[in-house]
Amino acid sequence: MATIKDVAKHANVSTTVVSKTLNGYTDVSEETRKKVLRAVEELNYSPNMLAKNLKQKVTKSIALIFSNFEYSNGKDGVLFKMMTGIFEAASHYNYEVLLYTRSLSEQQDKSYWQFCKEHKVSGAVITGLKTTDPYFLEIVDSNFPCVVIDADITGMNTGSIMTENVEAAKCAVQYLIDHGHRHIGMVNGHNYAVVSKERQEGYRQALKENGIAYDPSLVVNADYTEESAYELAEGYLKAHPELTAIFFASDLMAIGFMSRCRELDVSIPEKLSIIGFDDIVLSSYTTPRLTTIHQDFQQMAFLAFEQVIRILEKKEAGSHQKISFQVVDRESVAMI
Repeated sequence: MATIKDVAKHANVSTTVVSKTLNGYTDVSEETRKKVLRAVEELNYSPNMLAKNLKQKVTKSIALIFSNFEYSNGKDGVLFKMMTGIFEAASHYNYEVLLYTRSLSEQQDKSYWQFCKEHKVSGAVITGLKTTDPYFLEIVDSNFPCVVIDADITGMNTGSIMTENVEAAKCAVQYLIDHGHRHIGMVNGHNYAVVSKERQEGYRQALKENGIAYDPSLVVNADYTEESAYELAEGYLKAHPELTAIFFASDLMAIGFMSRCRELDVSIPEKLSIIGFDDIVLSSYTTPRLTTIHQDFQQMAFLAFEQVIRILEKKEAGSHQKISFQVVDRESVAMI
């Protein structure tokens, strides 16, 4: 394993310069900084972050990192619920919370451990990662305490937490089947999220267990956005006029789809039944009110923070936690 001396030799600088670069000192020239970081990357240098933090008496702070944060993320209120859970846990364990956003380009520019080291945090909770993001690939082998929400990652210093997505999706589809529906479509998010794969698997299993053939052409992606679901609604319904019900992998997509259905004079639930996933605040204000799967985002974030503390303070290995869900019966599913 490479040492700081190896990095200094490789970059042809002193160990002091390497240390200053990695600690974000401003008296290191840009040219030297790039040379040191290039050496770090080429040697795959990864210092013992926890030991160094303790030695340097880093403040008790946990970072909440939003990956690929966009304006549209604010529509569903999920991040607010997560922040509520994070701050509740931080207060309970007497930690400070630092909020950061990281775009895909920023992840490619600076590694996960470099980012956390520069900001002198003790650990991190990350949400919004796709399986193709650089941080996702780095975190498994990281020696920095971290828990990822809505992923399936475990390691000595890495954990994850998510809802029982397969079972939740099965329950959603079973709910439609119990209401007499046999021609059921699915609007998923995208192919780069663990939750998308699990919810599609739950959809497939529910159909199989009820003797209904799985047709992959009935599954389409709308990128977890209201706008994308709105845009695909007309073409999807025309291509599959036999459908009497649709399972949506998020409430926002269901809401966008329902909006287009009103314009197309497709009455819900009389002509088409819809069930969502998340139970965001808006789902109880739609017309009709949206039947959906409830996720406890506040609890998810609290438990993620708590797991970071266990890794950090008790030296426990990371784990993959799953939390329960509920079917919220409202008005968007009809009996046929």
